[in-house]
Amino acid sequence: MEYSGWTNINTSEIAHMAQESDRLNILSKIRCIMGNKSEKNKISETEVFCIQDGEKIPRDSWHPELYSHVNHSNPRAFVFDPTMMWEFRDDGELRHFTAGAILWRQERGEKRYCLMRRRRYPIGYYTIPAGHIEIGETPQISALRESFEESGLGIISIEQISGGSTPEAGLEIHDECRRGSIYHVWTLFSCECVGEPSLSEEGDVIGWFSQREIIHDLKLNKASGVFFAELFNEVPHEVRQQ
Repeated sequence: MEYSGWTNINTSEIAHMAQESDRLNILSKIRCIMGNKSEKNKISETEVFCIQDGEKIPRDSWHPELYSHVNHSNPRAFVFDPTMMWEFRDDGELRHFTAGAILWRQERGEKRYCLMRRRRYPIGYYTIPAGHIEIGETPQISALRESFEESGLGIISIEQISGGSTPEAGLEIHDECRRGSIYHVWTLFSCECVGEPSLSEEGDVIGWFSQREIIHDLKLNKASGVFFAELFNEVPHEVRQQ
């Protein structure tokens, strides 16, 4: 009798399964070098590994917009900064810890929200100010640091709306970043702000947007889409998928 167990799996699914297997094999190799999780003083400089083959990329072959190795380049790599929190999950995947803030102010009786359009991967998508939590940081300190670095705004009030008192207590989202992870544990805050936003090296556009504009006009990254859908009880029209 002929075995037909693969008949319901199309070629794209088979290719995806092969890619996942390759990725986990690469991560396993990196895990042998880096260990199971971040620790203070574990490394003294940023370690970067090619996302396509897992080989270490020399410092003069990469910058935050593009990682080049041998005959290929990619806007993503497995990047391990000395101060950044990370760990490997039980399934072998890499997990990062992130804090972010929905920044808002009142204008003529309406809330408007500060978003930045990314100039690094994923390029062209709008996002709330956010970033990776550093070793020893609380999520709140991380969110305040990232908010100022990416917007320059002054914070006059802060309220936690997701997560806990530690980075590990956050909400895990399937959300990829340029540093290689596809899982991020998020802690989210809501902050009332004053001032006008200023661009950081992360973005090429920054400004204040209404709920209508966020829902109907902006291309949002995955996490921002999840958070605004919850806040507005309405799914934004264009949210980046994995």
